[in-house]
Amino acid sequence: MARVALMAKPNAYYTEELKEYFSQFGSVQRCQLPFDKDTGFHRRYCWIKFSNSQEVQNVLQKDSHILEGAKLTLKQQPRRRRSQRRNQSE
Repeated sequence: MARVALMAKPNAYYTEELKEYFSQFGSVQRCQLPFDKDTGFHRRYCWIKFSNSQEVQNVLQKDSHILEGAKLTLKQQPRRRRSQRRNQSE
């Protein structure tokens, strides 16, 4: 799987809206919107996972992404190996 990070996400977007929008570029496997434990609101970023790296390239090739009038800022997330994830959690 490959993923893209959506930065400066307006708080009004929810998982289903984001999945629906990004599904035009490929198969969305997961849309992860982390919560801020202090405020109870979503943080202003999320990760969108696709089936493969070509689908991420499809997203990044588009000049701009606008959802409900707001411009979305995206960047490709490097794929981390399991050993890297384990080392960070220690």
